[in-house]
Amino acid sequence: MKLLKIGSIEIPQYATLDLDQTFEPIGGETVLRTMSGLGIKQATWRKLRTTISGGGWSPAGLAAIDYTQQQTIACIAPLSVNANASREATLPVGRRADTGYLPFGFAYLSDGSRVSTPVVVISNVATLDAVTGAVGYQAFYYPLLTCWAHRPIESISRGDASYRWELSAEEV
Repeated sequence: MKLLKIGSIEIPQYATLDLDQTFEPIGGETVLRTMSGLGIKQATWRKLRTTISGGGWSPAGLAAIDYTQQQTIACIAPLSVNANASREATLPVGRRADTGYLPFGFAYLSDGSRVSTPVVVISNVATLDAVTGAVGYQAFYYPLLTCWAHRPIESISRGDASYRWELSAEEV
């Protein structure tokens, strides 16, 4: 079972029986227009916003998190990067490296199926093993984000005997 960690807090398994995580790119960007109307994109920074919602048979214990300090969120939902022709993909520095959360990869075949393939990571470059007949490769990783977390929304349903919670955070 994968565990979500926020700072030093491990969210209990029974609080994450139903879990969703979204990632949204945010950034300082705009399209500027010249006198002729030609668009010029200006971008200054790029970060991620994540929203995690869960539910289960016990509360998540989110009150123990210090929301006045930056928190590290060890995500349980993987993201991916498509590999280039040499089967290499550059992964972000902020990724989980604990047991069970190492990068992994797939080779995609022309019939639409995918095959698991080993991944070797040196520095931040993941190299996927070649698979005969592959038409593409993808490397997956679990993000490790340093964020400002917002106070969560929590609820309980006595009728269902279940707890729900939602937390959003923005990368520093």
